[in-house]
Amino acid sequence: MTHQPLAMTEDRDQIGWRTASLVGAGACAAIGLLECAKDYVMLQIQGGERPLLSVLRDNGLWWGLWMLVMPIVIWLAQRFRFDGGRWRRSSAVHGTTSIVLSVVHIAVFGVAYFWANGPTPWGPTVERMISYFESRYIATDFFIYAAALSVYYAFAYFARFRHLALVAAQTESRAARLQLNLAEARIHALRMELNPHFLFNTLNAISSLIVTGRSRQGEAMLSKLCEFLRTALSADGSGTTSLGDELDMLQTYLDIEAIRFGDRLTVEYDCPVDLLEMPVPNFILQPLVENSIKHAVAPTSRPVVIRLGARREDDHMIVSVSDNGSGIGSAAGTGLGLANTRRRLEVVYGEDARLETIAHDSGFIALIRIPMRSPAELALVS
Repeated sequence: MTHQPLAMTEDRDQIGWRTASLVGAGACAAIGLLECAKDYVMLQIQGGERPLLSVLRDNGLWWGLWMLVMPIVIWLAQRFRFDGGRWRRSSAVHGTTSIVLSVVHIAVFGVAYFWANGPTPWGPTVERMISYFESRYIATDFFIYAAALSVYYAFAYFARFRHLALVAAQTESRAARLQLNLAEARIHALRMELNPHFLFNTLNAISSLIVTGRSRQGEAMLSKLCEFLRTALSADGSGTTSLGDELDMLQTYLDIEAIRFGDRLTVEYDCPVDLLEMPVPNFILQPLVENSIKHAVAPTSRPVVIRLGARREDDHMIVSVSDNGSGIGSAAGTGLGLANTRRRLEVVYGEDARLETIAHDSGFIALIRIPMRSPAELALVS
């Protein structure tokens, strides 16, 4: 069997520049249409008389320019990546580029806006108008640049891990079948954690915070999102981690949700210290917590408590995720998240592990029962 050069493998890990640019431009167009609809509806509510074509033109100018800029952002994302010890140089390049692109983008938008609308009370001259836009929207452009990088790297790294898994599947023998299953389980975990639904919800929350003037909270949420992505994408290739590290990763995810829900979300832990070093599959708890947030926290305005616990039972460890929501709503979340968790437990531990769910009027409980042995020890026994 011949081996492909590393450079060729890295090229295949990349998402095509043209494809990624078209997707990015399409996303800008979609966001522009949504912004136009929102602005027009707000004007109607406030009694404004601005025509729809005028609102469409202004939003089209802003997001149309971003559509033109997006291929540059994608090229820079591919050329200056943060892995392989290159994060210092890449950080400097992306930091400088975000400033330059934002200033140029707003300046061009200001000129186009002045040409289309003429002088206004807050922009009697084109210079004053550009200065006004720069002071008001420069942070927004920084966030758009950072969000574009985050989404691109999420899909790019997912493509890389998927490619590596396919290569492993071609070279692994029947004796290494367990390792192949672990790699596949890791891909499913990444797909579950980094799916567009989660990313777009978080980015939409960041955008809402910026629009409503809460830039500090938006910056904090973006920082937590980057930390969560970095943790998820640098997970150990064995497919397992310690319970303590899993809870640390989960806390980063909960910090993001805490910004969204505030005092409505409270998290409590009950995990003995001697169990924190026990191995568990990567990202095994996140879909269970997400299920509680989606079906117990989000639908209600009252405070909800999510409890994470662990205990020893004979030669097994029982890890639990419970909430005091309605119970019925959480039980409805038996689709991808819980089904994926059951499949991962089966792939890693076989019949020696299982997921149980209990729904009642005062809440919902998910219990994971796993053996007090690592998957590698189980493979030797089998």
